Amino acid sequence: MATILITIFLLLFAAAELIFRLRMRMGATPVCFIVLFVVILLGAYGYFFESSPYGIVQPPIKYALSKIIMYGSPIILMLVATSFFKKPSSLFIHWFAGVFSALYTALFPLIGIYTVCSLGIDCL
Repeated sequence: MATILITIFLLLFAAAELIFRLRMRMGATPVCFIVLFVVILLGAYGYFFESSPYGIVQPPIKYALSKIIMYGSPIILMLVATSFFKKPSSLFIHWFAGVFSALYTALFPLIGIYTVCSLGIDCL
């Protein structure tokens, strides 16, 4: 479990840095399309390559939607958060990426459980 959380933290940190840098260079609209494309790709990857035997017997739309929500929510939240800051310094970008990644990594298991339960796939 610790390796999964460390991997999630590192990926979120890199994504936050990348979204900040791309938004400062390209603007908001191209970055929105890139983020949408990445969210769809991550959802498809999660649906086709990380499916459990239990997930396969579930309705495919709900299962794919749960993967898109779980993988897409941090990226979309980062995109929204970056829109509040016009020209941040490099130090601020590093701090923001670290704090956001740490908070989301701590909340990721709860978000996953809540998403799967609210979609009716599985509840504890």
